[in-house]
Amino acid sequence: MSNNRGIFIGAILGLVFSLFVSGLAFKVAAPKMFFKEVSVPHDFDKTVEMIQSRINKQDGWHVTDVIDQQKEVLDNGGADVGKIKIIKFCNGKLSGEMLSADSSKFMAAKMPLSIAVYEKSDGRVTIGLMNGYVMARLFSGTREGEIMEEVVKDIEEILGFLHFRFTIF
Repeated sequence: MSNNRGIFIGAILGLVFSLFVSGLAFKVAAPKMFFKEVSVPHDFDKTVEMIQSRINKQDGWHVTDVIDQQKEVLDNGGADVGKIKIIKFCNGKLSGEMLSADSSKFMAAKMPLSIAVYEKSDGRVTIGLMNGYVMARLFSGTREGEIMEEVVKDIEEILGFLHFRFTIF
């Protein structure tokens, strides 16, 4: 009986330890999994212009807004964060498909989509965006996942000048 008790306690401790390690691994990996950063070989203004132009040329897509986040922060009492612009963009057809069912209206919280263009403190121009590949995988096998896969393909084409591809990491 004592041997069975030891095995049971060992199994419980192993489970707790593995949950702890899994949680820690997820915490470390999550920022790289859910968000992508790409250095850009162009200056800040040219990058913003290029991305806007490529979005507007992509079939069905258009820029809805460009937010000067540096100005927003400064105008509202924050410290200077450097050059940051957020390009908001949308595809009406795909958005309509996504939002047509009540069960997927929650997806509106991430619409329109965004690409951030920013200059890091060392002068490197970088873009940041959500990892559409991971999001599509999370919704795999659903209508939402199928729509996200179309979005991922279009965004990869928009960012083709950077040889950008979504990956798991």
